[in-house]
Amino acid sequence: MALPKQILPTYTTELPSTGKSIKFKPFQVREEKALLLAQQSDDKGIMADTLKDVVKHCVIDNIDVESLAMFDLEYLLLQIRAKSIGEIVSLIFSCDVCDDKKAKVKINFDLTQLQVKKDPNHTNRIKLFGTTGVVLKYPDVNAISQFDRLGDDDIDGIFDLIIGSIDYVYSDDEFFYAKDQTKQELHEFIDNLTQVQFQELVKFFETMPKLRQDVTYTCPVCNLAHNKYIEGIDSFF
Repeated sequence: MALPKQILPTYTTELPSTGKSIKFKPFQVREEKALLLAQQSDDKGIMADTLKDVVKHCVIDNIDVESLAMFDLEYLLLQIRAKSIGEIVSLIFSCDVCDDKKAKVKINFDLTQLQVKKDPNHTNRIKLFGTTGVVLKYPDVNAISQFDRLGDDDIDGIFDLIIGSIDYVYSDDEFFYAKDQTKQELHEFIDNLTQVQFQELVKFFETMPKLRQDVTYTCPVCNLAHNKYIEGIDSFF
């Protein structure tokens, strides 16, 4: 005789990038175990795959998890975590000056109230020269995990990230979709830009929406005020 299985509740949230309503259910013991093992592995590739697997299992609506922007994926996972383990998470912050063991502050965060921070100057439509410009799409979790491993001098890696994020190039009323171009053609297009124009593309990634929370606290020992922020999914697990 098969053992009874519980019916899990469903919840609704909005995808930060589009405002689309998304239904999801809590994750279960097997997903929590997978997340813990991924964290212990300290491998960004394994962590990225695990994040996607958990969201795929828990999101009820039909969405393409593989192409989700990193901040969308992180936000969804935090909302799932809030309904699976608890909405309140406690984090310990230390003083930047004191060595005293008591120079620590515990701060509680309500995960359901966390928001994706959006830079008011951020845009994915970038004018380059004349009537020509480019529209970029947000890189997914795999692209971000690869970007995190790049050094400042890894020009080829940065080029690959930019090229992989091009949705289309426009000029007057013409549209040149990246999927219809070869990688070499896209590479030559980027190569033809000036450094100032190239930096406008880089700025897109620097100002992308982020799951970020500002934190202010005062050291209980020396009374030094701290103003910090925590960023990314790792901060809340």
